Amino acid sequence: MVILIRVDDRLLHGQIICSWVPFTRAQALMVASDEAAGDRLVSDIIAACGNKELHVYVKSLRDAVEYVENGPTEERIMLVVGDLRDAMRLYDGGLRFNDLNLGNIHHEGRRIAPSITVDQDDEEIMDRFDALGVRIEIRDVPKNEPVEYRRR
Repeated sequence: MVILIRVDDRLLHGQIICSWVPFTRAQALMVASDEAAGDRLVSDIIAACGNKELHVYVKSLRDAVEYVENGPTEERIMLVVGDLRDAMRLYDGGLRFNDLNLGNIHHEGRRIAPSITVDQDDEEIMDRFDALGVRIEIRDVPKNEPVEYRRR
């Protein structure tokens, strides 16, 4: 079961391993990225962050949806994508979720939080998520209060 979906352009880093994984009590961390899954070196480096207590997977977007739908149902999975476009691709691919965490997005455009700067495409995707009923929460680390995304 997916317990958190996070958009983070850095994919996997200390905030996720040291803060989010313990906070969510995740048993698995899945990086869903066609680019990372297609690059063996990047995929191996990310997967090497796993251990007995935390399985780390790198999957293409399609494989991520399939794994969530058909994999172990008791496994608590934190899923990370690199951008809002990939989050929407997961949703369009059949992975339904009600909440989306924005952690780090760094584009040229409108700054909506210290770690979130979005461009026009991002705004359109967030508007689409809003229309679909997906709540967008902006929070870089669990100890900070979440900020709900507000449309322009």
